[in-house]
Amino acid sequence: MADFDADGFSDLLVTGFREILLLRNEGDGTFSDVTPASEIVSTGWSTGSAWADFTGDGILDLYVVNYVDWSPANNPECMFGNHRDVCSPKHFEAETDTLWIGQGDGRFSAVDVSAGLQAGGKGLAVLAADVDLDGDVDIYVANDTTPNFLYRNDGEGTFTEVGIPSGTALGDPAEADGSMGIALGDFNNDGLPDLWVANYERQAFALYRNEGHGLFQHVSSVSGITSAGRSFVGFGTVVRDFDLDGDQDIAVTNGHVMQNSVNSPLRQRPLLFENDGNARFRNVANDVADYFRTDHVGRGMATGDLDGDGDADLVISHSNSPIAVLENRTDQGRSRLRLRLVGSSRGRDAIGAAITVSVGGRQWRSQVTSGGSYLSESDRTVIAGGWAGSGGWAGSGRMTIHVDWPGGASSDSVISSDERSAVLVEGPTTTHVPAH
Repeated sequence: MADFDADGFSDLLVTGFREILLLRNEGDGTFSDVTPASEIVSTGWSTGSAWADFTGDGILDLYVVNYVDWSPANNPECMFGNHRDVCSPKHFEAETDTLWIGQGDGRFSAVDVSAGLQAGGKGLAVLAADVDLDGDVDIYVANDTTPNFLYRNDGEGTFTEVGIPSGTALGDPAEADGSMGIALGDFNNDGLPDLWVANYERQAFALYRNEGHGLFQHVSSVSGITSAGRSFVGFGTVVRDFDLDGDQDIAVTNGHVMQNSVNSPLRQRPLLFENDGNARFRNVANDVADYFRTDHVGRGMATGDLDGDGDADLVISHSNSPIAVLENRTDQGRSRLRLRLVGSSRGRDAIGAAITVSVGGRQWRSQVTSGGSYLSESDRTVIAGGWAGSGGWAGSGRMTIHVDWPGGASSDSVISSDERSAVLVEGPTTTHVPAH
């Protein structure tokens, strides 16, 4: 989801097996298939995707992840006991991802290894974000049974793959995980974006803490993540401050891919990790809703404030069963602010913008991203909360919002205590549009 043609309406990209669809939002509730005119094509198995201005020319580009070379003609029999079941991705060759560069006229041109992209990944998800905080948008790819990729952008659309040296390519035993869903968050509120990955059973879900200088540390054990066990097969995942206490929590939907799994069941419970404010996590799923206490075959997960009450709701898709829409009923007495950024120089969606909220001596940080989760896209509205009281922002009367926009520009805005929603529009002097 992104406004690729900068007309003010969010357009949709749909990936799939040997086909991609680009649907332009006409602004009247209808969409037009503009795939042929875009010249975007797929001959493989496309999965995750992310939009951003990777080249710095003000035009949105597109990164498409490709999985493996499975086809009806290349469909081996994999037996587990007396039953045929899903084959491991290790039975198939990887397909190389594709970076589509926007030409500004609705057309896109493909580049792959010439832009520094690596062959050999079996990708399922991709996240576009400014991971190193240098003003351009980087790429993180979740690969299934092969090392994850972290591409550092030089600002002009040429990438250096730094997954291994950065510490974000492998799991805690220094082996490649079966990675499927990813997200970014500043879990310890130190101003450095951390990376989160949902993995396969018998593997730890990976929390990579950003140590600065391009280095990350796998901290799942010390942060409490592994206390939930290693029996889950994680897919969709999102990071939000679900309880509006000023730190970022993690939700994951789980479900096996094999009908005859030995180590864990097909249907699995979702996880909800609550952050204690010091990047220590506890699974509180059993305490929050009946949905989290039941088993599902979870796949996609996305979040947004669906009912406009200032907190993050969830939408979860399942394999062979209906979707679930979960309304967040966090205490309405907690202060919260919904913030939407509108970019100008690097796309209207402001993908890669870093936000610092300051109020009452405290700071809270977030970033506008694209992609992530698993075959899902969340609303990019930022929800900041965690300051007690329904009207006073901890008695300060105002909140300062600092934005580092993609491309290097920065701005500061002041939000008054009676505002619950605001729109910031990038410009020489950032425009603050109250949006009660």
